[in-house]
Amino acid sequence: MLSNYKALRAIKCGLIMLWLVLFSSVYAFSQDDGSISPKLLVGVVVAPPVYIKTADNRWEGLSVELWQAVAQRMDAPFEFREFSSLEAVLDALGKKEIDVIPAISVQDRYEAVMDFSQSYLKSGLSIAVPAEGVHYRWFKVIENLFSPHILKAIGLLLFMSLIIGIIVWLFERQRNSEMFGDGYVKGIGHGIWWAMVTMTTVGYGDKAPKTMGGRIFALIWMIFSVVFIASFTATITSQLTISELKGKVRGFNDLYDARVGCIPGSEAFDFLVKKGVAVIPFESIEKGLLAVDSHKVDAFVMDENMLKYLVKSEFPGRMQVVGGTFDEYFVSIALQQSSPLRKPINKALLKLMKTESWNEILNRYIQ
Repeated sequence: MLSNYKALRAIKCGLIMLWLVLFSSVYAFSQDDGSISPKLLVGVVVAPPVYIKTADNRWEGLSVELWQAVAQRMDAPFEFREFSSLEAVLDALGKKEIDVIPAISVQDRYEAVMDFSQSYLKSGLSIAVPAEGVHYRWFKVIENLFSPHILKAIGLLLFMSLIIGIIVWLFERQRNSEMFGDGYVKGIGHGIWWAMVTMTTVGYGDKAPKTMGGRIFALIWMIFSVVFIASFTATITSQLTISELKGKVRGFNDLYDARVGCIPGSEAFDFLVKKGVAVIPFESIEKGLLAVDSHKVDAFVMDENMLKYLVKSEFPGRMQVVGGTFDEYFVSIALQQSSPLRKPINKALLKLMKTESWNEILNRYIQ
């Protein structure tokens, strides 16, 4: 009887010990910094060089390779989930439909809805504009020479030459017929020729008035010509200069008078709106740059690294990045608010950033 009691007691103690061991293991596992859910959902959106989707639907890019390296160090399985826009992927993280966004600019307005990892990249905003080659500039010069202002000035020049030529011919046709004779048509033609060469200060010397009246008008015409040519030259110069500057974006201050494109929900969009710059929204960087290339907008503002990569790879010679960098910020991995992934991700991220492989990733996508 006593032996049975001891056996039951031993079994009972064994069960209690087994329960304690199992409970402790489960608790420790749940509290372990390295514990990861079965499969993490990683939100991505096409945005080279951060996220690049290949022809065979694989994902690569700076932040994609960074996340793959971090996940490997955490021994965490994951799955990429593509979204159509930045706003859509941010909304999905806020609703906890995904676990991670590998690249996001650190902003105050996101703090209430998400957490950030250790920053791994410093970036800023830049401006993409159409590239203007030599042929394009010459086309603009020729186009401006036939502008309404220039044509009016040329018309006035011809009209005044006609009037002065007729007046001088009237004075000279009798007493200076060897230079202004040969009938009405040729005589007036000689007068206009003299007026033109005198006005342009060429002065061939093949014709000159000899009468008092002709010389008085010649003197008046010479003085008038100096003023007229100076004004005409100034008009052409100012017209070409204004045309050269109009619509040109060389820096941030030029954006106020330009048609500017950007992506809603991005750091660039918020910054431009805050600064009072009128912005035309585009769904993607590619669509915005195509609008710049087709001159539908004057400039497109976005992350410096993204613009430089796309301009070099997709629009070589047709577009350029100008204005330097402004509104600098840090780039981090975005997580759900109060996510248990933050600590293990930071550990893996900090270790990765000390390796040569991280430098290779940076050199591959940032030039």
